[in-house]
Amino acid sequence: MKNQLPDFHQMHFDSIQALRGVTALFIVLEHVRFLNCGAFGVDIFFCISGFMIMFSTHGGGRHFLGKRLIRILPLYYLMTAGTFLLLLLFPGMFEQTRANPVFLLKSLLFIPFDIGGGTIQPLLRIGWTVNCEIFFYILFMIAMRISHRFRGLLCGLFLAGFVAMAHLAPAPCAFLAFYGNPVMLEFIFGMLCYYVSWGLYRRHQAGRLPGFFGTAGILGLLAGFFGLLVTKRTVNVLGFLRPLRWGLPTMLMVLCAFLVGLCHDHGQNRKTPSPFVRLGDISFSLYLVHYYPVMALDRFVFDFSAPSPRAFFGVAVAFAVSICLAVISWALIERRLSDYLRRKLLAASK
Repeated sequence: MKNQLPDFHQMHFDSIQALRGVTALFIVLEHVRFLNCGAFGVDIFFCISGFMIMFSTHGGGRHFLGKRLIRILPLYYLMTAGTFLLLLLFPGMFEQTRANPVFLLKSLLFIPFDIGGGTIQPLLRIGWTVNCEIFFYILFMIAMRISHRFRGLLCGLFLAGFVAMAHLAPAPCAFLAFYGNPVMLEFIFGMLCYYVSWGLYRRHQAGRLPGFFGTAGILGLLAGFFGLLVTKRTVNVLGFLRPLRWGLPTMLMVLCAFLVGLCHDHGQNRKTPSPFVRLGDISFSLYLVHYYPVMALDRFVFDFSAPSPRAFFGVAVAFAVSICLAVISWALIERRLSDYLRRKLLAASK
């Protein structure tokens, strides 16, 4: 059996990609006011990110940061510029911030600042997670330059150090307070998940992984989503309870998704439903483009302040509009533009 399976680092994680897609839908639900039930999607994203960054750099980290920036920056910059334009044209739409060029510059450079009311976020408010991702990538690149073999350990120490400094300092600056948020520890959970998955795959290659683990993985995912929904009202999204009550369960959910693909599909993930995989492909675009359409549908058409037949129909419309916009964004920006920039990067390095 061992010779029939590919090496761990040759796998394609369609089951984890499908989890990413379902998670993006929960993020959309988070911004429907009467539901407000998907903030934990960020925790799943961070855990998956830690896993995949470790996986993708196993053979080396050449152009690591450049490739990540090429994938993320075009859409993030476009959405940030669009937010600034909306602030100029329709300032009444925004309650806290204003069209300040300094705010725009800091948002583009991932420098945390107070947008108003003590809230430290970029102009594109849901873009705070992108800021966290970029900071994680920078720390990971530094760790990899020091030691490729111990890149995960070093990056984990860097992240834990920032969190410790932020909570030991009597009055941390905006930069330290933002990037020292305990939610950053969830990237560490994702890196740990990578090592556990690698160990499980070795057992699978040797024929020592029970087949029922796949079914257990499905049940674990369902139980995980149920538990996250139940605890939604009890988690302080700025405190240490978040990585404990949401971060650790999401780590287990990523492992469950890995086991589902591993045990059901013998390492090939061919049975993962393709619509969910495609949803995972567009998840980054879906995350960034859904916010304003959902807000517009809420304010001008359906009113998501309370449940009603009209509001539930509006949720269906919000899903449809958001997914359509995400498909367009993914096709034009994430694939076409990013692929072009990636080719240019590789050509320039030769």
